[in-house]
Amino acid sequence: MRKWVLATAAVGVVAAVPAVSTASATDEQAANQACQREFDRAVWEDMDSFNKRDEARYRAIIHRDMVTVGRKGQLFIGYEANVQPVLEAFKLPYEWSMPWTVTHTVVNGCKSGFAILDAYYRVPSQNVDRHYTVSLTLVKERGKWQVIKDTVTDVLP
Repeated sequence: MRKWVLATAAVGVVAAVPAVSTASATDEQAANQACQREFDRAVWEDMDSFNKRDEARYRAIIHRDMVTVGRKGQLFIGYEANVQPVLEAFKLPYEWSMPWTVTHTVVNGCKSGFAILDAYYRVPSQNVDRHYTVSLTLVKERGKWQVIKDTVTDVLP
């Protein structure tokens, strides 16, 4: 009788190990999916606040140490250097938009990630329709995703 009880206990321990591993893998997968959703939402927030000319939302999504590499290679380093030109663009008296589609994302453990966007800068009244590839890098600090790097590249015809 004693041998049977020990055998059952040993089988129970062995059977429990895979269950814990499966549960851990499932928990990790769920956490990764949650991080991906948060990241995707932050990318959307950046682009939506820009397109809607929403200063408060745009300021909130930009990291204090942001760096932008413009389409002509110009550098904008720091929060104010990045935010001020955008706020000036928000004041332009004509309609413009930047429709976009995310084409690729990578999220690194709920700490950082990047997104590649296919975007167009359009000003119908001036017959402007520029095609860009936008690369956004975001970091998550103190529970909040923010854009820390933005690179805009012309897509040549």
